[in-house]
Amino acid sequence: MLALRKAPIGRWVGFLLAAGLLAACQDNAIDPVAEAEAKLHAAPRPAKIFTVSDQIGFVERRFAGRVAAVQTVDLSFQVAGKLIELPVRESQPVTKGDVIAKLDPTDYERAVREATISLDQAKREMDRLATLRDRSVISQSAFDEQENVHDLAVERLKEAKQNLAYTTLRAPFDGIVSVRLVDNFTTVSVGTPVVRVHDVSEIQVDINVAEALFGRVTEADVASLEAMFPAYGDKLFPLTYREHSSQVDEVAQTYRVTLAMPREGAEQLHPGMTASVFVKVQPEGLELGEQNLVPSGSVAVDGDGNAFVWKFAAETGAVSKTPVEIGTIMGNFIPVRTGLQQGDEIVSAGVAYLSEGQIVRPLR
Repeated sequence: MLALRKAPIGRWVGFLLAAGLLAACQDNAIDPVAEAEAKLHAAPRPAKIFTVSDQIGFVERRFAGRVAAVQTVDLSFQVAGKLIELPVRESQPVTKGDVIAKLDPTDYERAVREATISLDQAKREMDRLATLRDRSVISQSAFDEQENVHDLAVERLKEAKQNLAYTTLRAPFDGIVSVRLVDNFTTVSVGTPVVRVHDVSEIQVDINVAEALFGRVTEADVASLEAMFPAYGDKLFPLTYREHSSQVDEVAQTYRVTLAMPREGAEQLHPGMTASVFVKVQPEGLELGEQNLVPSGSVAVDGDGNAFVWKFAAETGAVSKTPVEIGTIMGNFIPVRTGLQQGDEIVSAGVAYLSEGQIVRPLR
């Protein structure tokens, strides 16, 4: 009987000891919620950061372009003759006034001498008749006739000298010799092209714009124009508008648009080279004053129905709630009327999991 009574007492003692130990462990255990919150504040939450810009969200269109000269001229002589000098080489830069080619001037020099002699004779005869007129030996009309002969001799001498000057062909502007169209010592007639010269005072790029797009986009809708050339890798060059054709291409139904950029820094570009032109166009429906576009995932709405974003402070790593006034959603972007400025940084994803003053780790 004693043995039977001691056994239950031993079990109760064991239970009590186990319960005491369990209670002690529970007293020392960490609350899971508190532990999660501690971890949340200990390790900054990763957050995707977006920089507000008036260019983000604009529609970008790409066009195939080709480098063109400001003007291309086939130079020719205004008098006929035999070429005796053709010093320029193809792809040679020339300056306005440089000698391009020369004709044999022999015949034209002779014409100048003959015209000079004729003028001297006419001048002497006119002076002689003027003396006779003053003595009333001849009539005024006789003198006037000789005066006309003199004046014609003056004009013939001017013409002869001009033709002699025309035997030297000079560059009409700064440019590049594209191609020589004749060989030296060739006899050329008036108007025969001798060399082709490109005016490359600036770089021009021609693109063809489809009829539908050309009629819909205005100059005010274009946010930026940039070009990329194979000769310069991924470097982008800003462009400006120059002109466009007012007549559609009958085959391609496109309009030619000419864009331009300075030649400085792009000396390796020559007419005929290809280009990729990137045009950023303001989306349809974007009103004036709605220039700051942000990703739609960056905007949240509070309990009162007010829109806000989380603005990121790079110096502290903390986010702060910033009310904004938004426009109509446009695809992946929302125009912001007030509350943000260009250059502001905001969280663009996961905004529902943030709180005021929370530290985040930026992902860009």
